[in-house]
Amino acid sequence: MPEDDPTTPVPRRPRRHWWLLVLPFVWCIGAIPVVNRDVYLFGSVPLLLVWMVAGVLVGSAAIGIVFAVDSRNGDLERT
Repeated sequence: MPEDDPTTPVPRRPRRHWWLLVLPFVWCIGAIPVVNRDVYLFGSVPLLLVWMVAGVLVGSAAIGIVFAVDSRNGDLERT
């Protein structure tokens, strides 16, 4: 039976949700020149430090969303 053949290629689904993994790069690297110009202090913490900490949280959320979508679709078991 062709369905039981392990060499039969598995049809690939579009993985558009992987584009979320670009968000942490753009957040941390692409926007630093814009954020670094501002001298606003959030409390007594510079805005750049607040921006980078928020980038860690946004990056972690993006990775978590990609993991959840992949595990729901069963893509974690495939190689």
